[in-house]
Amino acid sequence: MFIVQLIIYFILGTIPVLFAAVQPWVWSFYTACIFATFLIILWQNSSHLALFPGKILVFTVGFFFVVTFCQYLPIPPDMLSFLSPIRYQRLVNSHTIINSLLSWQTLSYSPIGYSLSWWTFLLSLFTFFLVLRKHCASRRNLTFIIWVMMVVATLEALYGLFQALVPTIGILWLDPEKTGNACGTFINRNHFAGFMEMLWPLVLGYTLSLGAWHRKDNHRGGRSNSDFKKVLSSDRLNKQLILLLLIVVMLLALLFSKSRAGITGAFIGFLSFVLLAHSGIKRRSIGFWIMIGTIIGLVFIYGLKMGFSPIIERFLMLSDGSSRLDYWHDSLAIFYDHPFGIGLGNFKRVFPVYQISIISDVKVSHLHNDYLQLLIEAGVPGFLSLVCGYLFFLGTSFYKMKKLSPHDDPLRFFLAIGALSGLVSMTFHSFFDFNLQIPANCIYFVTLISLVYVCVWQRSTRRRVKV
Repeated sequence: MFIVQLIIYFILGTIPVLFAAVQPWVWSFYTACIFATFLIILWQNSSHLALFPGKILVFTVGFFFVVTFCQYLPIPPDMLSFLSPIRYQRLVNSHTIINSLLSWQTLSYSPIGYSLSWWTFLLSLFTFFLVLRKHCASRRNLTFIIWVMMVVATLEALYGLFQALVPTIGILWLDPEKTGNACGTFINRNHFAGFMEMLWPLVLGYTLSLGAWHRKDNHRGGRSNSDFKKVLSSDRLNKQLILLLLIVVMLLALLFSKSRAGITGAFIGFLSFVLLAHSGIKRRSIGFWIMIGTIIGLVFIYGLKMGFSPIIERFLMLSDGSSRLDYWHDSLAIFYDHPFGIGLGNFKRVFPVYQISIISDVKVSHLHNDYLQLLIEAGVPGFLSLVCGYLFFLGTSFYKMKKLSPHDDPLRFFLAIGALSGLVSMTFHSFFDFNLQIPANCIYFVTLISLVYVCVWQRSTRRRVKV
């Protein structure tokens, strides 16, 4: 299993570095790595069924992949005319011009190449979830993965702060851009903000888990100072203070990305963290509030020193020219004409035909709304299966969190809260951007889902028969 561990840590540790792996050859390489780990586990694991989660999750995700794969299969012209009348009519017109009969065609506008490669990458994400679900069952492996993610997030945050302070630094070896925004090794600052908003609650959760939650004192009406000792453990105080400093660095980098949706999403994730933690800690939450107040205070102090005016200007600035609403309005026409989808990754091929609200030479490759783009590309069946499955997983995870307590297993309790908060942040941010079209953010998004499953769902399965 050492090879599996090495590949997992290699993927998490390096995929954000090469511009978040946005180039097809880069994420294709990581796709191969993920499948390699899955095959190794299948080879070594005697019970293959143990790799798979509950039936509902397998059905919803599996149905999505079946539906989207069927978009690449040629179908008779009569069936095509029923499922996609507009595409059928255009194909008939084109074949009439070249004086040929219409043969079997696919629903997808581009059944091979980039589109099928992206479908394969998404399939690898599901196998990566299965790999992490088994790998993180060990407490030692779970902790080590958290440290890998924290180190990567910290390095990205520090690099982003340097970019905000010295705009001429640029992004790695690319030409310096005069933006003054924190974007780390991500080309787009909004995607960098999405990366930060997913990970900083996880670091906060790990910091809280280091407290002395196993120590027994008066659970009924205990003193507030005893609760403070639980949150900040004396024997781990130095480590907790260092982690608090890392959280401040990550939050500052998020703020100076000047991503409005990213900052708002992080705030919504923070509210989720507070609500989940408060429900578990209940009365003994004074120390928790002190820690949260310390983080907010440090961010505010350092932010004032660096200057909050660019962030405020970004919030007040209105886009002059292009607008997300215009893109959304034009893209809805694609959905009306293709209710069963146009094929994954084909948005950039079809959208120029429907782009009427904005006259621009800029080629739109992604819609600034992950949900709407998924609906257009996967169609109604694929969209409902994947989104409903995710919402079921998220809602059930919140419900299961009510039955957990930091006094039983503080590590899994607070890691689950941090991962859930990061998922909530990305769920909101995806309404206004295309973070889930970025391979690095996809990998870390699936990693958070795996952590929630390991910390919440698998613990429930041990107490009951099966999820």
